[in-house]
Amino acid sequence: MENDPKSNIRIWIAEDDPELREILGDSLAHGQREIRLFEDGQAVLEALRSSSFDILVTDLIMPGVDGLQLLNEVKRVHPESIVIIMTGYASLDTAIQAIRGGAYDYIRKPFKLEEMEIAITNVCEKIFLMRENKYLLQRLKETMEELEHLKTRWDEHLTNLMNIYWVISKENMDSEMEIILKQMDPRPPDYEVKKGVPQGKALDRLDRLIQFKREGLINDEEFSSFKKILFEKLKET
Repeated sequence: MENDPKSNIRIWIAEDDPELREILGDSLAHGQREIRLFEDGQAVLEALRSSSFDILVTDLIMPGVDGLQLLNEVKRVHPESIVIIMTGYASLDTAIQAIRGGAYDYIRKPFKLEEMEIAITNVCEKIFLMRENKYLLQRLKETMEELEHLKTRWDEHLTNLMNIYWVISKENMDSEMEIILKQMDPRPPDYEVKKGVPQGKALDRLDRLIQFKREGLINDEEFSSFKKILFEKLKET
């Protein structure tokens, strides 16, 4: 799987010496590694058109496209890929230039297979760590997006609940006002009923009084006292 941080690591080996190429391929082909062998740099460039790799081990001196040209093209197309240069003593200065150009490491010929194995093992660990970090960052991003989505849905749900609560509270408050108004004789002259809801400026204070009681701003005793005073005021209008 492309997004699996534990998927196999793809290792390409470019070496014009067929014997060394096969030895390297056999030596490195174990664990979570996929090995692909190339006889020269041009073959690698052609393969890059349709596929990619994680690690490229390339000889520096090859006919046609050499290791330095290959490095430059790889870093242009796949900048995250890791390149290890193999070089003879006579081309050491050029290998150092390659390191400055983006190569991860160089191994001087002749080398022991253990040296190459240590270098590849270190690079594989680096790649697995980078993949894991990338995977965790992606999961974190997806989780944050999901939390934002849930928050939006909760806000919408809460708004709907508040609207329902307001309608129910308003209906209850209107019913309570109707009970109070029935106790008044005579009713205020500006009292009207429109769609079952009391209307009129004279009832604004009564409406506010009921609301104060429901919100706990006044207790039952205070409500009774204020209601009595309000009744007197309304009868006078």
